[in-house]
Amino acid sequence: MATFNALDTTLRRVLASGLPMLLVAPADQAAAAIDLVPSKDILVVASPPTLQPRADWLVGCMAAAVMTRPQASGWLLLPADMPMLQVGTLQSLADILPSQGPIVFPCHRHRRGHPVAFSAELYSELVRLGSEQDLRRLAARYPSVDLEIDDPGIHLALEARAGLSQLRAQLTGASMHPGLTPARRPAPHRHN
Repeated sequence: MATFNALDTTLRRVLASGLPMLLVAPADQAAAAIDLVPSKDILVVASPPTLQPRADWLVGCMAAAVMTRPQASGWLLLPADMPMLQVGTLQSLADILPSQGPIVFPCHRHRRGHPVAFSAELYSELVRLGSEQDLRRLAARYPSVDLEIDDPGIHLALEARAGLSQLRAQLTGASMHPGLTPARRPAPHRHN
């Protein structure tokens, strides 16, 4: 039985979207992705320090990615452990970003998720980010738009064990194919 690889599946979703991509990852993850992603689209960074909060490390990775691709018209901040995200979600965020403002949050059932989209006008702010608190301040200073999307995958990061449990529950239903959503099951009938 093949093992499930969240990074591989997430990368395949991004590749299927047709959007440009830059993978920012420690050496071990970069090596695991080299068969899928050209080396010019991989930025190798140091592993997260044990004393630094992981969220701060991720924000630093985001700043490094923005610096590496300054010519981009915007950036989607996508954690690498989101294999349930639909390809259409990525495309919708990229399409709406230039016309809707500097920050766009995908929402499912009125709850924000990932990836968060940032427009090019925020370049000088994004490259200076050093912590999660810096990112929160940036999001508070600039107008943002919530884009309602029919994609529960925007909430399913696998870093937490709860996310893995959610993924397993979804995978035991209909088989998943990139770009397709799982079949919806009818709600149980209530008898009064």
